[in-house]
Amino acid sequence: MKIAIYSPYLDTAGGGEKYILTIAETLSQKEDVDVLLDENLLKIGESTIKQKVEKLHGLDLSRVDFIKSPMGKSGNFLAKILFFRKYDWLFYLTDGSIFFSTAKNGVVHFQVPFTDLPQPKFWTKIKTSSWKEAIFNSSFTKRYVEKNWGIKGKVIYPPVSVDLFKPLNKKRQILSVGRFFGYLKDKKHEILIKAFKEFVAQHGLKEWSLCLAGGAGEGDKEYLNYLKEISEGYKVMFYPNATLDELRHLYGQSQIYWHATGFGEDDPKKFEHFGITCVEAMAAGCIPVVINKGGLREIVEDGISGFLWDDLDDLQDKTLKLIKDQKLRETMIKKGSLKSLDFSKSTFVNEISELIYG
Repeated sequence: MKIAIYSPYLDTAGGGEKYILTIAETLSQKEDVDVLLDENLLKIGESTIKQKVEKLHGLDLSRVDFIKSPMGKSGNFLAKILFFRKYDWLFYLTDGSIFFSTAKNGVVHFQVPFTDLPQPKFWTKIKTSSWKEAIFNSSFTKRYVEKNWGIKGKVIYPPVSVDLFKPLNKKRQILSVGRFFGYLKDKKHEILIKAFKEFVAQHGLKEWSLCLAGGAGEGDKEYLNYLKEISEGYKVMFYPNATLDELRHLYGQSQIYWHATGFGEDDPKKFEHFGITCVEAMAAGCIPVVINKGGLREIVEDGISGFLWDDLDDLQDKTLKLIKDQKLRETMIKKGSLKSLDFSKSTFVNEISELIYG
């Protein structure tokens, strides 16, 4: 069986790329798998992409071939038509665009709840009709895409390496993990700092700290410095570009996990589409207290494996409840650890295998 895998963003090696390349790793155990490179990815180079993915996500791509393809802006319609005819399966991580597939079985993967059609409805319908089905990273994403695009499919949750995260000796600290993206500010760090400062002041919890970890590029330094300035006088710790080992320790040592992506927003694309960091926290015995929006609702069972909050007062009240109730914490840690297994890599592998082999 011959299988093709394509993502236009392989150079970023983010969550979507981990998803699509875990499919490549899984199927390469039995099948002939090609990861397709467009003109831009070819310039970056196979070895650079491969090394980055294997380092960040621990994938074994030794049985996978990285090959040149007519994808990207330089590829034309006829070239794609002829190229994909040789494949039994094609998996495509869409960036919000769609093309006509001639693979025997085409599966398009959606990470984002796109609401706008990439082309007029007539052309979109023709192109989507050439795909066998879609797979979605959450029911949240599925609901919006199926409604607006008219393409049907199933939810296969992302593969989370839950086995890497374990509870450690707990400290009096709250953790939030998300990129310090100065342009979008989508992880709402400023909101979390504000809530933490009010929380500490109102309840006299000066021994507690807030740890903020995530990627940060050169263009994010000004934003990061601003966050440090507004945190002065409080135990707010910053971990930009933390390594995997550092993250494992932060998750393991933290008692509570905060998440606020989507706060004050109406556009579903600005919500958390799934929430991998929330699953990692649960696996490490770090109890989630996260915003009641997007894909997070599918991870956290409110009042059982964590809490969902609707406003900042709710966030603070539920956090205080956990701090004061050790028995509740112990129960939620157990429930959360068990729930995290629903999103493990082995679960993902089984579902992909079932999709292919039935």
